[in-house]
Amino acid sequence: MDLSKYKINFIQDKIDESYINSCKLDIECIKPGNVNKVSGHHDTSCTDFIKSYESTYRIISSSELSLGEKIENSILITQENVKTNTNLGIILLCSLFVQSLSLKKDLCLEEAIEYVVVNSTKEDVSKICSSINIAKPGGLGKHSNYDVSSDPDISLLDIMKISSDYDLISKQYAFFFEDILRFILPTLDNAFHRIKDRKLAISYTFLKILEKYPDSHICRKYDDKIAKKTSNKASDLIKILDGDTRHESWGKKLMSLDNHFKMARVNPGTTADLLVVSMMIYDYFIGLPNR
Repeated sequence: MDLSKYKINFIQDKIDESYINSCKLDIECIKPGNVNKVSGHHDTSCTDFIKSYESTYRIISSSELSLGEKIENSILITQENVKTNTNLGIILLCSLFVQSLSLKKDLCLEEAIEYVVVNSTKEDVSKICSSINIAKPGGLGKHSNYDVSSDPDISLLDIMKISSDYDLISKQYAFFFEDILRFILPTLDNAFHRIKDRKLAISYTFLKILEKYPDSHICRKYDDKIAKKTSNKASDLIKILDGDTRHESWGKKLMSLDNHFKMARVNPGTTADLLVVSMMIYDYFIGLPNR
């Protein structure tokens, strides 16, 4: 399966549905260290994430807004409803995916993503930088070559290339969803075929992403060593799950690691963001399993 070669088309209702489906599954599945319906964080809850996607889905799916407008308007309305950063990574990634679908060109998905990034305007850059400042994430901020708080005179591609060294969301912009298209989507597809439980397949894919890519949110909040240790914990659990093909005890084992990460205040949030947009792409072009 290579979704990078699928031809783009824009169907707004289908975009709405795939965005909402992926955001709902984001909180319904156990992704160790992240908010779910059983366990939240000290400053965010499941309700915050529901409010976030319910207030942004029409903005994300609009065919009238530019990339920068989608991102900025989504962050502004999220702040009005939630007062905290629940979804900057999701908004950045899903907006780029939807904007690529809206091009009136005969392009495949990978080509369309590249076109949107390369041809983004100075206004897009300004609005994206404004959104980052509003959301206040641990990441795209001051840098020796630019500062998002000062509206840098630099292309979107150049900003994302610079920050791709320490931010996995930026890396997807800089390399046109390479990790998503080449690794995450095939991993998700394989999990759905091998694990006949949709939520467990999604949880397993989350672990596989975290195992391969130390979470950049954790890297910035703590350091590379803690991020790598977190990835090693995911790898250890994958080995255990691979040896338990009946799947009955997977939920308890996932919750055990979830509790461990939350006690340590370790939150692989970027990993979750990558999974959300991957589920959205999969649902849009193929369709997520019903159960």
